[in-house]
Amino acid sequence: MKNNIIKKIEEIIGKKNVLLSSEDKSKYLVEWRNRYPGKAQAILRPKSTKEISLLLKLFNKNNISVTPQGGNTGLVGGQITYSSKDFIVSLERMKKLLSFNKIDETMAVQSGMLLSEIHTICEENDMLFPLSLASEGSCTIGGNLATNAGGVGVLYYGNTRELTLGLEVVLSDGSIINLLKTLKKDNTGYSLKDLFVGSEGTLGIITAASLKIFPKPREKFTFLASSKSPKKSLEFLRMLQKNTSTPLTSFEIMNNNSINTVLKNINGAILPISEEAEWYILFEFSSYEKNLDVIDKINKIVNLGLEKKIISNAVFANSKKQSKQIWNLRENISEAQKKDGASIKNDISVPIFAVDEFIRKADLIVSKEIPNAKKITFGHLGDGNIHYNIGQPENISHDSFFKLEKPLRKKLLSLIVKMEGSFSAEHGIGIVRKKDALKIKGDEIKVMKSIKRSLDPKNILNPGKIFD
Repeated sequence: MKNNIIKKIEEIIGKKNVLLSSEDKSKYLVEWRNRYPGKAQAILRPKSTKEISLLLKLFNKNNISVTPQGGNTGLVGGQITYSSKDFIVSLERMKKLLSFNKIDETMAVQSGMLLSEIHTICEENDMLFPLSLASEGSCTIGGNLATNAGGVGVLYYGNTRELTLGLEVVLSDGSIINLLKTLKKDNTGYSLKDLFVGSEGTLGIITAASLKIFPKPREKFTFLASSKSPKKSLEFLRMLQKNTSTPLTSFEIMNNNSINTVLKNINGAILPISEEAEWYILFEFSSYEKNLDVIDKINKIVNLGLEKKIISNAVFANSKKQSKQIWNLRENISEAQKKDGASIKNDISVPIFAVDEFIRKADLIVSKEIPNAKKITFGHLGDGNIHYNIGQPENISHDSFFKLEKPLRKKLLSLIVKMEGSFSAEHGIGIVRKKDALKIKGDEIKVMKSIKRSLDPKNILNPGKIFD
């Protein structure tokens, strides 16, 4: 049976695109955190929607499960299969630019295209696709769509769903749904593309997407400021938004531990602020005007924040190099923390006004549950999304540290629920947060299961993810 299926797969996508050896499969079965090692019968590398359609027809007929994978950068184990009977379909060969229209401000791409490649195409055409993540050099747009990725531009541009006009999707029976319209308005029934965005590959395999693009800003003004607390940082955010018409496109906060971890572990990392602070704010304006009046207006607001002691220090990046140095502090936090050992990651969101309260209460919980644990806290204050990571203390072994994870998560989840927040703002549910999802989203999960049964009655698409 196994050899017969493999033979049929090889007829569809070619023998060289069916990876069977342990060595060839290894990079697809180890996720970024190296916590959830996978298993798979084979890794399949199709190059077209038609090939994926033929594969799913074969799998559906034979009740074979399959997991779609983009760049394998997910943090909750949703992109890997854990059975040696199942297959992973890698979209890495599907990287074509299907269309690019500056007049319409749209582009269409296959879902295996790297996010950084989309940025390059837009840059070459004096346009912008504003989705930006630390992993953009290795994550794919298909993975971004499957998890409804956020990133540092959500404050102004929205998350992946809001940047998506249409999709092409292959369903579990191999049928192809072409929703690749580039219309900004289409009120003709259910918005099916919104059903697939964020579904983590459980309802269909996204093979292409139509995306919104924007004129490239003529100038970007990058600042790094320091603050005493997230509460003060939020006060400064509102001050900036109320006092300038120039788009504030990013507003990130990072605690002292986050910055010091980067300075310690990332070669060439530089902190341009001389005085150490409890919190740092990275904020950036994007302007379509190229004149000194814009920066003068922004500087006046920054100076007002300093005078009112809302912020305690601020520096402006005078060059692209300095801007990159500031952004490197933010974008290298996860990589820097990885070099310090294990960590318990939390991707939470709460109402923006409650961010300060959440962090203060969460810090008390962590200090009680895991004394001496380093709290690496950073994120997108403008949309209430905080990455609240707990680093392994030096006096605790790796295994002992993760034994403390379950009771800690339970208490943090209770706090999140009380504050009407979410335990997953960007990363998704995958296999890691299934129990949490069932516990606090029970009624919603019932509806999701009903949709799943309708679109994938044999449960062959990424089974065991989001829910069982």
